Amino acid sequence: MSSQFSRVKEIPGSVWLLSTLLVILVFYVGIRTGGFNMNLERIPWGILVPCAAAFAFGHSYLLLGWQRAVTLFLMATIISFCFEYVGESTGAIFGPYEYTGVLGWKLFDRIPFLIPLAWYMMFYPSYIIANLLGEGGPIPHRTKLVPIVWLSILSAMVMTAWDLTMDPVMSYHPCYPGTLDCFPEALDQAEVGHPAWIWGVDGTHFGVPLENFRGWLITSFVVFFLYRLVEIRLPLVTAPGMNSRFLLSLPVGVYAGMAMVDTWLGYPEIEDVHLISPFVMGIPAFFAAFQLFANRTDLPLWPSKKHSVSERQIEGTGPFKELMSSEQGDAS
Repeated sequence: MSSQFSRVKEIPGSVWLLSTLLVILVFYVGIRTGGFNMNLERIPWGILVPCAAAFAFGHSYLLLGWQRAVTLFLMATIISFCFEYVGESTGAIFGPYEYTGVLGWKLFDRIPFLIPLAWYMMFYPSYIIANLLGEGGPIPHRTKLVPIVWLSILSAMVMTAWDLTMDPVMSYHPCYPGTLDCFPEALDQAEVGHPAWIWGVDGTHFGVPLENFRGWLITSFVVFFLYRLVEIRLPLVTAPGMNSRFLLSLPVGVYAGMAMVDTWLGYPEIEDVHLISPFVMGIPAFFAAFQLFANRTDLPLWPSKKHSVSERQIEGTGPFKELMSSEQGDAS
């Protein structure tokens, strides 16, 4: 087993460079072709959302412990549902919109059950990526208000980056803005052009009003800010092996995977939307991976029971160590 670990550590940098190049080529081919020319034009949310949400909860349970994992799940789903309910009812938060029947059963006959889960499935990867970018590790260590506010803003921006591509794809339809007159009654969530929601106005961002992204930033910030205030009071219980760079990179991979889906799956009517995802989502995902694989050499690459886990081991490193030490001195 030790020889296998040694062989992995001996992989030259050229291999990682080649892997990065292949990822860039995948994005490039997706942009040039406008997506797969297949019957399945869009991955059904009924499959994608529950699977991604289950992964996010399972990973957070092992990395953070059940108290933090459950708290993040409840805050993300409940708060996002409240914002969605008020926003869909009044149009005051995201702009005027209305959900169709594409996503199935609706809570209180307004918000599809899948929507709060969809928020959560991206909240957790965005949380990990923001921590890696802002703290140097997947778990934050600073407990003062200003760093919490700053990290919450960064988290909200990483989260909202997903919607810049996802929302035009999920709301696109060829009918007159605010109507579905040109559609049959039965809509299919796997069919492009069958919208999960419709906008009451013809927005400037591929039909999406700009106030929608303001609403995303506000909603995401509220969730992240409240959770980060609470998490510092909850115990951190990390399962053995979760301090490995491979396992810590999985949420980053989910975020990057969603970026690739948004790049590949689409249609020529709004083909320019494919240009957005590689940059607004690809850049934070790339640098989060850089933090793990190029900067965090103190962590083992592969999970192993031989590597003990400590809170400090998977928190921030580098210049943040001095800040952490000074804060601990102030607290004492």
